[in-house]
Amino acid sequence: MGIYTLSLKNLRRNRLRNLSTVLRISLGVIILLILVSSGLGISSFLEKSGPSSGKIGVQSSTTADNQSNLVSSAVNYINSFLGSSITENQFFSRLEGLLVNLVYLLDGLASVALLIGVLGIMNTMGFNLSERRREIGLLKCMGFTKREIFISCTLESGLLGFIGSIVGVIIGTLGIWLISVFFAPDLFNVLPLWLFVGTIAITTLLSLILGLYPAWFTSQIRVEEALLCDY
Repeated sequence: MGIYTLSLKNLRRNRLRNLSTVLRISLGVIILLILVSSGLGISSFLEKSGPSSGKIGVQSSTTADNQSNLVSSAVNYINSFLGSSITENQFFSRLEGLLVNLVYLLDGLASVALLIGVLGIMNTMGFNLSERRREIGLLKCMGFTKREIFISCTLESGLLGFIGSIVGVIIGTLGIWLISVFFAPDLFNVLPLWLFVGTIAITTLLSLILGLYPAWFTSQIRVEEALLCDY
């Protein structure tokens, strides 16, 4: 049995714990997609609106006149309420700055959500590998080297991240697609292909990195310690 086959086989063990980890990763990926797609939607809106020297989203025709009257009323209300004297151009400039900062905030929250979801890999792999110490000892008796055991355990953590990211991308895309049916018909403006590939790649890479220490610690166990352990 090779190290790759061993990694796949071990995924079927501790199913509830592994499933819980996959679901946490999936939830982090779903939140990431929602927040990043929202930020991309805001950025796309700002790009289409042009520079802030003019009015965001201004159109010609009667609709534009109605929007202009509405904005004027809003600016007058803000000036009277705050006792300020901002102009319409200043209002749109500050609104654009607020939207740009909102994009940065959404990107930051998305990164934190993904990291929290992936951090569970360390605990899961730690518990999984601690319960297989005797098996690790037997594998070493059969001729498996420290390097092979290390690679096998690391691949197991990477597979958990890969599966979780795939599930999260599928569920998140379906959810955003349902929303886009009613609000944003052009789905791939807020969900480009690079976002799918990048999310899966980053999640898998983070899972591999976080699984390095448990895998290294397990690979260093001596045969006699592994075979004589009480669990």
